[in-house]
Amino acid sequence: MIRRTAVPLVQREDLFIMDVIEAILTRHSVRDFGSKPVPREVVMKILEAAIRSPSGGNSQPWEVFVASGATLERIRKVYQECSGSGARGPGGPPPQPPSHQERMATIRNERLRLLGLDPADPASDRVFMEWGARLFGAPVVVVVCVDKALFSFRNLEIGLFTQTVCLAARGYGVDSLIAGMLVSQPDVIRQELEIPENLNIVIGIGLGYANPDSIINTYRSPRRPINEVVQYKSR
Repeated sequence: MIRRTAVPLVQREDLFIMDVIEAILTRHSVRDFGSKPVPREVVMKILEAAIRSPSGGNSQPWEVFVASGATLERIRKVYQECSGSGARGPGGPPPQPPSHQERMATIRNERLRLLGLDPADPASDRVFMEWGARLFGAPVVVVVCVDKALFSFRNLEIGLFTQTVCLAARGYGVDSLIAGMLVSQPDVIRQELEIPENLNIVIGIGLGYANPDSIINTYRSPRRPINEVVQYKSR
């Protein structure tokens, strides 16, 4: 892997904007956030950058709701109560192809071993469920929605927007986590954030600063070799 040194292009107080390649290479999923809050103005700068994401015909189909402070603490409390009672939100991931299942199993097992847990013990997954129930400690959760009438063919644009949020956050020195678990109780999210019924709740993005004392934040998931992913023809 090429290691790069961040070159701040703009700096003001504790805010900085780094080279875009540096942001891509250093972005990773933080699963244990510290208690340091993210100022509202920083969150808004992140989202202001993210709305520059491309969309078909400049349709800009994303609708964004942000939870922090007392609002997020109420949501977090309900999530923890639901976790304790064993209640789960509707749905779940669709069946995955074998190659995807293998990669997902690899990172699961590696993360559990990093935590000193036995991957063969089903109870080991409880630690991830507990992190999810407390929303990974994120001080801010961004909820990305799209009109139900557009949901089936605007997934690409929502994905682009979500990725851009994370890269913009990295540029401002803020860590992130894209996780369906953050919106696994959609009725709670919809009520607290007053999300209209005509919108589908698609994904949640946790924003904050990684807990430096949490070993899980040292984990970096492996990537497929580029020659396995890309088929390049020029003649």
